[in-house]
Amino acid sequence: MSADIGSGTDEEFTGESLEGGAVSEVEIDGSTGEAVLDFGEIPDSRRYVLSIYHYSESGSADAFALGSVNEEGIDFRGLKLAGLLSDESEDMTEDFHEWLRHEEEYLDEEARLNNPNLSGLRAAKGSIDPAVGSTKSFKVLNSFGGAGSTSTVTAVLRYKTSNFLLYVDERNVDSLSDSDLEELAIPFDALIPEERALFGEESDINGDGRFSILLTQEVNELGGSSGGIITGFFYAVDLFSSSTYPQSNEQEVYYTFVPDPDGAFGSPISKSFTLSNILPGVLPHEFQHMINFNMHYFVNDGAAEAAWLNEGLAHLAEDIYSMNDAGYMEKTGIENSARMAGYLRDIDNICFSCGASLYQRGGSYLFMRYLYEQAEKGNLSGAASSAGLIGRLLDTDATGVQNVVQAALGEDVPTGPGFRRGLMGPFGVAVFMSNTALSGGDSRLEFSGINLRAAADDNRGTVLDGPVVRSATSFPVTKTIARGSISYLGLKGEDIRRLGGKLKLEMGTGPNSGAYLIQTGL
Repeated sequence: MSADIGSGTDEEFTGESLEGGAVSEVEIDGSTGEAVLDFGEIPDSRRYVLSIYHYSESGSADAFALGSVNEEGIDFRGLKLAGLLSDESEDMTEDFHEWLRHEEEYLDEEARLNNPNLSGLRAAKGSIDPAVGSTKSFKVLNSFGGAGSTSTVTAVLRYKTSNFLLYVDERNVDSLSDSDLEELAIPFDALIPEERALFGEESDINGDGRFSILLTQEVNELGGSSGGIITGFFYAVDLFSSSTYPQSNEQEVYYTFVPDPDGAFGSPISKSFTLSNILPGVLPHEFQHMINFNMHYFVNDGAAEAAWLNEGLAHLAEDIYSMNDAGYMEKTGIENSARMAGYLRDIDNICFSCGASLYQRGGSYLFMRYLYEQAEKGNLSGAASSAGLIGRLLDTDATGVQNVVQAALGEDVPTGPGFRRGLMGPFGVAVFMSNTALSGGDSRLEFSGINLRAAADDNRGTVLDGPVVRSATSFPVTKTIARGSISYLGLKGEDIRRLGGKLKLEMGTGPNSGAYLIQTGL
């Protein structure tokens, strides 16, 4: 009899009263995809968690089975097919971010503007210095798919600094007061030099020495047309010639929504929540996308960064408000906890390196936060510090998984094995063990800037409970595991003893998967 741990099981392990902490890497035979776990004589009270991770460079899902060593081989074909069919976005607005990053991959090189400031150096502010109160027209996306259509918006310059010009759609000028805009702009402006120092420089194709930010109801309506919320976006087409891309504004600009308490333009969003939670994170988030595109595409003549990594880095940039005097971001941004919570609740079904849906981004952010902290602690062979890691990730023509492996572990490490065994496996162990009694103070097994098992102070009531851990009631246990995901299976001593003290783990594709056995109870 087999048990699918997606149903008919109990969820366990909230992180309370855990003891033990011994961690063993399971050696899976690469040719057969099998491993035998020999527990010997153990008491019925003994408890374990088996952390299983999978990453396939071909993009395929996998499946695993855990049961008696006498079980017949499992046919994984149906399980893996089910896994491939179940990886979907939460809503269409999440597909918008994928579409933006996809557009960056196919921009016409011939449409690049011939401007010396594409090197990442900003021009000195000169003749292009508009006065506060002046107006300017912008073309703003009002749909996505195909080439994307635009609306023309007249906006008022409401605030300016040496770094950026802040415009508000003239239809929305009453949505935020001058003091509201100062509340947003002053802290962000103060940290822009820190974000540039950490991530790199943005381009300056129009030579004005600044970038622009436009707050407009068009962003609200763009999300509302898909039944969701879009809080902001950077559109790389704006950096290319309008003769090739009529929707281009031929300048550095990104766009954000406006408060809409009555839901006149889409989903209702109060001004207080806009100012406390959303826009403070959107500003550095979209700025990272602008910097990322310049560093990869213009400075290093490479392709635009993969969507999942670009988004993970942008969410990491939201942590910028916790930057200390040493240039290290100590805490998580206010909106990141809710995204992480969604990822952790379904971690065994979410591929964080496959796309940019809301909870996939929660996973890619958590992964980047882990690497950022591990680099600062000196636990990564390829990066001596957190700033060194980010610099290597941005100042390169490598992208995606290859970029992560090279930046974190070094250029000579093979991409697939390096990502799986060198990064994903330890990440999965740390996600489970952090903020429990299990880690024993081992810095490799702990997050420092996030408590993964506590209530978050995010004005949302978010509670992080660690990753979901499932315990089967019968064996063999079978489950699909998506590409780039991690499953946690709780094991009880009495069940292991009933099977003779040995368990057999079978993976559909052994070389693409790995596992750790964590003792959680004596």
